[in-house]
Amino acid sequence: MNVGARPAPANRCAPRALPLPVFRSTHRSWWLGVLVALTVTGCSDPKVELVPMTMPDSSAFEPSVRNKLESVKAKLDQLSATKPSNEVLGKAYGELAMAFHAQDLVQPAERAYANARRLAPKEIRWPYLQGHLFNDASRVPEALEAFEAARAIQPKDVPTLVSLGQSYLQMGKLEPAQKAYEEANQFKVGQATAQVGLAKLAMIRKDYSKAIEHFEQAIKLWPNALHLYQPLAIAYRGSGDAAKAEQSLARFDPRGVDPSVSDPAADALAAEVVASKVLLRRGQREGKTGRFDLAEVAFRAATVADPSNAEAFANLGISLANLGRIEEAQQVLVRSLEMDDSIALANLSLAVLFDRQGQDGPAEKAYSAAIRLDLENTQACVYLGDLYMRTGRVQQAIDRYAQALSRSPGSPRVQISQALAFIRAGRFSDARKTLEPLVETPTPSGEAMNLLARILATSTDASLRNGPRALMLSQTLFQKAPSPSVGQTLAMALAETGDFESAKTLQGQTIAYYERTKAPVDLDFLKRNLDQFVHGRAVREGWSPSDPIFSPRSPAAALTKASAAS
Repeated sequence: MNVGARPAPANRCAPRALPLPVFRSTHRSWWLGVLVALTVTGCSDPKVELVPMTMPDSSAFEPSVRNKLESVKAKLDQLSATKPSNEVLGKAYGELAMAFHAQDLVQPAERAYANARRLAPKEIRWPYLQGHLFNDASRVPEALEAFEAARAIQPKDVPTLVSLGQSYLQMGKLEPAQKAYEEANQFKVGQATAQVGLAKLAMIRKDYSKAIEHFEQAIKLWPNALHLYQPLAIAYRGSGDAAKAEQSLARFDPRGVDPSVSDPAADALAAEVVASKVLLRRGQREGKTGRFDLAEVAFRAATVADPSNAEAFANLGISLANLGRIEEAQQVLVRSLEMDDSIALANLSLAVLFDRQGQDGPAEKAYSAAIRLDLENTQACVYLGDLYMRTGRVQQAIDRYAQALSRSPGSPRVQISQALAFIRAGRFSDARKTLEPLVETPTPSGEAMNLLARILATSTDASLRNGPRALMLSQTLFQKAPSPSVGQTLAMALAETGDFESAKTLQGQTIAYYERTKAPVDLDFLKRNLDQFVHGRAVREGWSPSDPIFSPRSPAAALTKASAAS
């Protein structure tokens, strides 16, 4: 229904109808109330030509979304009797746009924002939020137009400047991106985010000294941004400073949190979300940054919005597990699988929970289900391999680690796990072949060096033994990172090369350490080796059968205090 503008009689102030959007829907009578609510404006305002709108079929919406739109309708109904000014009507359109935007209803949100902008051209929120709508829809040129319109209204608005910088950077327009970030950097609240943007621009230009300066400043301003140490390391390597590159990589944590600016408009938009799919994506974004507290809130809201959404329950369970609320997490994950047992991630997460509680039987069943549902699930393969190792099924562990390596070739964690399984099976030649690539690299794995050195010092196969190389590897490692485990290996290598006195002394010190600290170890094994050294003999038993190294459990599946104590 199109409503044309009618001129008011001379010298008389009368209500006049605006050319309002046409809402097309199978639920036409429902939306008629919106049309009526938006047809009146104040007599002193100029006529505004509005954009026609098309409504999606609300029957396909979740109940929570329909309820939200009903609420917006009711508010507009109340407004219709007040002869609203353009500004007030613009706010109503803006709120309508936000309701659509928050539920990912892009087309009606786009048009409602356009009408809000026409009715209230001095209000920054509407072009700003429309810019984000376009950006999320990968319509970056249109996003830039909207953000530039927002900047024209408030040139010093930091969220707008940051958004402009990001959008120009996406478009490869480096100079305007640089200008936007530099303007944001003038305000304390925007400095951390601006520094990251400026660092990215410097990296694109291969200006590594500038990139280093900006990354370091960003981390100083935002200490939780530990993930920035990785690009900082790349910048140091580009500048030729290998030592600082290694130092930066050592501090890298992928769970770092991006710098952000206070953004009331975006916060208000987030509060409008009631669609479970949107809440689900929000929770997943928070989970990726390690904010499981915020992820829990989003996932819990998603389960309320759609109580039949098994994926939302699965993600909620995962967040609860990461928050250490094991019992609650297990209940939620079981519920999600009762609703839909084909969710591989839910099976994996439930398996990890059983694993944390030392329940190997249920864990094995859930890991196997996760692998059956997702043959590319490397994590499930590795964790199931660990479980087989702990329960003495070495060949099955070898097979699972091989499956994991076929999906993630070159993974040091999986290669080391496979080498340990070979060692446990007495297949020292296979273990050596697996470990050599990890040792012969510019940044060798310390764990791989220790395992290889011990094989070279103790193998019952004389063709595998190499005492001098075992001594070189273990000495290098002990000087760099002394530990009781490496100390044992060094003592074995010393004995293999004939230095029994040094081997005896070091082994005695290692035993004293374990006796003093009460750390878990097979003391009988250590004392048997010491006796061998005392009698001038090298050892041919590199590991105790009960060595904890043969009972791996990933940090993700670390035993809880309750299960460890039981």
